[in-house]
Amino acid sequence: MLFSKSIVVLLTGVTLTAAAPARGPTKRAPCENTPTSRGCWGDFSIDDDPHYTWPDTGVTRTFNFNIGYTTLSPDGISKQMMTINNQYPGPPIEANWGDNIQVTVCNNLDVNGTGIHFHGVRQYLSNFADGAASQTECPISPGDCFTYKFKATQHGTSWYHSHYSLQYSQGILGPIIIHGPKTSNYDIDLGPLNIQDYYRESVFELSQSPQTRILGIPPVPISGLINGKNTNLAGTNGSRHEITFTPNKKHLLRLINTGTEVTFRFSIDNHSLLVVSADFIPIVPFTTTSLLIAVGQRYDVIITANQPSNTSYWARVEPILSCLSITLNVPNIRAIVRYPNSPPGSLPSSLPPLFLDNSCTDQPLSSLVPYHSHSVPPSALTSSTQADLLPASSSSYAMKWQITSNHSSSSTPHNYSPLKSNPIPRLLLSSSPPTEIPSEFVPLDLTPLSLPPSSFIYILISSTLPLPHPIHLHGHDIYILGRGTGTFLPGITPYNTANPPRRDTINLPQTGWLLLAFSTDNPGSWLLHCHIAWHLHDGFGMTILEGTNRSDLTGVYTNGGHDAELERVCVNWEGSGLDSRI
Repeated sequence: MLFSKSIVVLLTGVTLTAAAPARGPTKRAPCENTPTSRGCWGDFSIDDDPHYTWPDTGVTRTFNFNIGYTTLSPDGISKQMMTINNQYPGPPIEANWGDNIQVTVCNNLDVNGTGIHFHGVRQYLSNFADGAASQTECPISPGDCFTYKFKATQHGTSWYHSHYSLQYSQGILGPIIIHGPKTSNYDIDLGPLNIQDYYRESVFELSQSPQTRILGIPPVPISGLINGKNTNLAGTNGSRHEITFTPNKKHLLRLINTGTEVTFRFSIDNHSLLVVSADFIPIVPFTTTSLLIAVGQRYDVIITANQPSNTSYWARVEPILSCLSITLNVPNIRAIVRYPNSPPGSLPSSLPPLFLDNSCTDQPLSSLVPYHSHSVPPSALTSSTQADLLPASSSSYAMKWQITSNHSSSSTPHNYSPLKSNPIPRLLLSSSPPTEIPSEFVPLDLTPLSLPPSSFIYILISSTLPLPHPIHLHGHDIYILGRGTGTFLPGITPYNTANPPRRDTINLPQTGWLLLAFSTDNPGSWLLHCHIAWHLHDGFGMTILEGTNRSDLTGVYTNGGHDAELERVCVNWEGSGLDSRI
């Protein structure tokens, strides 16, 4: 079945009143981060806005990732996977706010390039460490290594994953934990809870199946996993992840949807969730019984263990059917929450909270109030560009997306499909840089516009499709000015510029629209894309070139010699003979 697809991106801009990021905490006496003072962080605190200020600890946290093939059994049935250090999920990247992070990635895959993207990490003035193959770097060749270096200017929870082909759906992913202050107190940090859909077959084979290539129907996952494990459909193999609660204590749990396609709802029977952050943004705490989490999104929640000490409860991860999200193991994606005196090995008998699965949206925007208030001033630009996502006219494959733009050098629509051997920084640093960026990048080039630093760009995205799309922008937190179903009418449809919600991944509603904004305060070549892995794989993405001029962008690479390392990796990639592999 072929679907028509359309998306419109209108861009205008506004001037940001705040200055570029400047270091230095709010003046106060230092205080220690303890269970009764989680807002404290030494000389800093939760009152310091990470967009503008952060500690400089002088500490470098180093991590070594060896990517290769490993046979594992996430649901009790063995499968060859691509893994990091033979682990799935991969080892956590754990640091403190203001630390330097250094990740050395070595590729032990025999016929695949690779690379690591640090999802949601702002990469302020470190576009070279974004890890988007074809966009900011060439893939790391088999036998080669590359070291990513960046500063943890944000605090909270995220994840890293391969940004090469469909590799993260085959296992190359893991959590990121940046310790810092919180907007509410807690006693125990339980760490990350990765939730995801799971395909037992190779995702590379699934992407080439007639169902996917000809009919345009994404594969249906066999199941879902919680921290890399679950029982299989028959319940005869595998195991469930277990969480231990300490009675009368408050537990911080870091929820991450590291999946390929499915939007999930998370809940714990008989317990409420106090939500304290959305993606990397601290928010004014609110209480709920469940959370809808799209691919790429994260929530930090605090759960009070207020039930009897001899009980156990289900933590449920349920596909949202109204989002057209399904797995074959729909009711059985669960973890066990145990109190210390519950019978060992027993299964919970608890019942789920009641909710209607009749709406596929993120949490209400009114709930996601940023703790640090930002306002988006009036527009500074009047020009606009349009982008239409359509099936490729030259192909019968329904999931080949195309984007047209009047900033493109060609009037012919193009899906995002750049060569892996010529990422944009390499093109711009060459002896003969192009006047216009190749249309395969689907570029929106802001560098010729001479925008003042820290201007804003508005993006209106609309879709006629009956399925949602988690939209992710690299290098930025997105200001969510509005969203809705139907059609956005400029000058008529209301939207909010007074401390709107911010996050780096936001769901585009079914047959609806999103009005987004971002600040041009981070020079680089950034990717805007749908985080459904099948969609990006088939071209649902576009490039934003940011800087007051192109030297702003290239200077990020030449300052510190990152251009030489970029070129070394690209030369090795060109010699690998793998550039045509999908």
